[in-house]
Amino acid sequence: MGVADAAGRPTVGPNRKRSEPSPRGRRNATYRSGGRYDRFISLMTVQHHLPKTLRLATRPNTGDVDPGGAFTPDIWLVIASSVRLVRESLAATLRGRDGLVVCDAVDLSACGIAKITDAKPDVVLVDMGPINGAAAERLIKRIKGAHSRAKLVAFGLDEVDDRLFACAAAGFSGYVSSESAADQLHCALIDAVQGRLHCEPNIVAAVFNRLAGLLRQHQRPGSLPPLTSRESEILALVAQGCSNKEVARELAISSATVKNHMHIVLQKLRVSRRGQAVARWHGPG
Repeated sequence: MGVADAAGRPTVGPNRKRSEPSPRGRRNATYRSGGRYDRFISLMTVQHHLPKTLRLATRPNTGDVDPGGAFTPDIWLVIASSVRLVRESLAATLRGRDGLVVCDAVDLSACGIAKITDAKPDVVLVDMGPINGAAAERLIKRIKGAHSRAKLVAFGLDEVDDRLFACAAAGFSGYVSSESAADQLHCALIDAVQGRLHCEPNIVAAVFNRLAGLLRQHQRPGSLPPLTSRESEILALVAQGCSNKEVARELAISSATVKNHMHIVLQKLRVSRRGQAVARWHGPG
């Protein structure tokens, strides 16, 4: 049996549905009963009281608006160093700088480099100081593989050695020595994202000297096969201005033999004309 009200209408029974709250009532009930809103407020409260280094690493759409009205997002930075004191000191130095967000400071283990993949930073500041030359190339390849779109800036390159050229070959966007001031380091990171190369003058000179040496080596002709005595005799007469017939008469051979020898000489000296063969045979100067 159902229960009737004063007017005799059933309020609960098999043929009577319970009244449903309105959509607004459902939302208010959700907020009051620990729903999404309360969970959000609780999360923000916990985040506020956590130390900055322990807060959730989410990438917000933060940045500044320049005078022209364009939005300039913050630069997302990961610091990578095998020395804990170095990476934590760099993080403390750069944290809070304008336009820069230090999202993580990792070691160079497989686990640390995996964090670069998770963070997807704009720039990775790599401490190259403790890395020896043989390991530099392998380390750089692993870091680039973690997030290929990130710009790389080298820190701690105080000497010109194989580490520098490994960084240059990998396309690093900046080089900062361990003696640089914090403002210089900050500028190097900003320059890297904006497509400018920040580099010490001695590093620029070393890279260009290496480039010049590689270009000279590329332009220098390789070792040429030696000429036979007969080929040398023919080329010597050609150098004096003799024609094929004159060379044949001088050496008492046929003109066809002279032509055959000259064809072989041109192939050996990697040229296409007689004058070029003479110049190559005499060498520079």
